[in-house]
Amino acid sequence: MKKIIALLLAVVMVFALVACGETQETTTTETTETTETTETTETTGEFRVADIVAEYNEWNHLYENTLKEKCDEYGWSYEVFDSKQDANQQINMVNSAVAQGFDAIVIQPADNAALAPAMEAAADAGLIVVSHYDMDESLGINDKIYQVLFGQKASGVLEAEEYIKACGDTGKVAIIAGLTGADNAQQRTAGFMEVFDQYPGIEVVSTIYCDWDRQKAMAAAEDIITANPDLDAFIVQDDGMSWGVYEAIEAAGKTDQIKIASQGFYESSIEAIKDDKFLFTISYPAGFFARDAADVIKAVVDGKSPERIQTLGMLLVTKENVDTAPHD
Repeated sequence: MKKIIALLLAVVMVFALVACGETQETTTTETTETTETTETTETTGEFRVADIVAEYNEWNHLYENTLKEKCDEYGWSYEVFDSKQDANQQINMVNSAVAQGFDAIVIQPADNAALAPAMEAAADAGLIVVSHYDMDESLGINDKIYQVLFGQKASGVLEAEEYIKACGDTGKVAIIAGLTGADNAQQRTAGFMEVFDQYPGIEVVSTIYCDWDRQKAMAAAEDIITANPDLDAFIVQDDGMSWGVYEAIEAAGKTDQIKIASQGFYESSIEAIKDDKFLFTISYPAGFFARDAADVIKAVVDGKSPERIQTLGMLLVTKENVDTAPHD
């Protein structure tokens, strides 16, 4: 009997050891899985910059190249978000950048007033926010964000003044503007009109917003030329749209009659100015803005206090200086 009892106890001990072994193995597996998950989600410490553009056009392509170079120099990662001129989409992109853990945002707001709350929320969340469009004081965020700007209205004033100098203070002109309702386009138009209103001999026959789109600008120019066969000039807010305008002028056989004043100065603008397709353009080089935006972010990261608002200059580009003027 004693032998049977001893045998039974031995069997029980074997089962107990097996059970303990299974429990220990399960616990070890769970611990390993938990450790691996923690390592996967742990932050790498990489500084991340989101470039949230209103429209990925030629200017922004130049901007991206320079900003990426600066980010590489500083050891940062960089990503472009193209809102395709949709303010609501841009708001979502700002919120997404916050949620994804980006450290800084550079932005060209499609609509300053609409984007201000999202930009403020991003700044409150600890992101460094740099805007390239002048944010009005009434929006209440100028003490939370940084601005690297050129004077939008001042560029319109300069373009209109230079047109008057080149072509005189009489005649019919048409304005081809940027994005409907966008602050930068509205300010440039205001600059044009501030000058033209001083000259009774200048008649602005039409102002059409073409959303920075070459095809829309061409279609608008065709209609304007048809309605105004004695038109003297188009005052355009972007070189990309100016190419569309030139196509309309060329199709109408009026290249000797109708002039184009423009803004932007892209690589493609060099040919246009040399060949007298554009009378002149106003340059605000994309690379200058990209470098300054990156340097503002770096200064903040380094614990410095850069100026909240920095305004860069503009340059008139004509046939005389087109080969030496910077365009990136």
